[in-house]
Amino acid sequence: MKRAIIAILAVLCLAGAVQGKDKVNQAWQRAVLAAIDSFPEHGGYYTGSRPNELFARTTWRGLHDAYQMGVDDERPRFDPMLAQPSFCSSATYGVLIKALLIWDTRGKIKREAWVNMKPRVGIADEFNPEGVGQDDGVGFWGRANANGPGLGVLVRELGAGYSFTAYRGAKSVRNRETPDERYLSDGEWCALDIWQRALPGDLMKIFWNRNETRGSDSGAIIGCNDDKTADQEAGHSVIFMGCQGDTVTYWSSNGPGKHPEHMGYSMGRCHKRDIQRVVFTRITRPERFNNARKMAPTDVNAYLNDLNGKRHSTTAEMLVQLGIRIEKETESNS
Repeated sequence: MKRAIIAILAVLCLAGAVQGKDKVNQAWQRAVLAAIDSFPEHGGYYTGSRPNELFARTTWRGLHDAYQMGVDDERPRFDPMLAQPSFCSSATYGVLIKALLIWDTRGKIKREAWVNMKPRVGIADEFNPEGVGQDDGVGFWGRANANGPGLGVLVRELGAGYSFTAYRGAKSVRNRETPDERYLSDGEWCALDIWQRALPGDLMKIFWNRNETRGSDSGAIIGCNDDKTADQEAGHSVIFMGCQGDTVTYWSSNGPGKHPEHMGYSMGRCHKRDIQRVVFTRITRPERFNNARKMAPTDVNAYLNDLNGKRHSTTAEMLVQLGIRIEKETESNS
């Protein structure tokens, strides 16, 4: 069933791949779908830092074990079966790495880049003898795992693609960025053309709309600060798989829930109105992931690092970090 769904979505995606001004790399989109198809179903959802009665291993250990690279290897091997349990950003990172390995049949991404893309998750090995971890915004993994538009910022820094975004607006006065900011109606939000622009295989950051269910305007927030009385980001890192009417389908590690041991890698679905802000990131130049050779494991993106408990971002700041011009969205060539 999983393969059938992905095959159908791939046909729909690639039948009309170039939409207006948007650039699409069809081989890359296919590689992402093939990467998803290599992952197991479920495997558990776990964000904890230590094993417990449900999980003998952590997600961090799974990532470390799945990314297999020796000091003499030119490129890694990524084994999705070992990347269990998982959480959302570990899933999208894993698919990104697996897709790069599927796509790069000509060795365009060199060893130095693969070494820097290896996640440092607090486990010692030959590349990380002190067993340090990478906080949000630190190195390749720290960017991919960050709050806010982490993957979009990463792709922009590497010059590998572009992002496009939409925001429904804040519902609460205290979270409005401008006096005239308006919370769009369901009809207005669902009718935006961004839902038609997105294609299966695009990276997608969901900022959940919880206004109607939990009374929280957290979907308006980018990042987390240290104010315990403030709304904080409520996000989900996923791979977009398509829209059917007003229903959005995506793939990720989905959770939490009452039985996290039965959750994890899977398709998820939600209504467009369940999303308050969205960032789509499309990779068009996967060869530019070779630029990761210049992104040292200790290199810090201060913007993403700050979103992990220090401050919130404005929408305008986020657009700058994504390389999106106001009124005009273009691919970054940096």
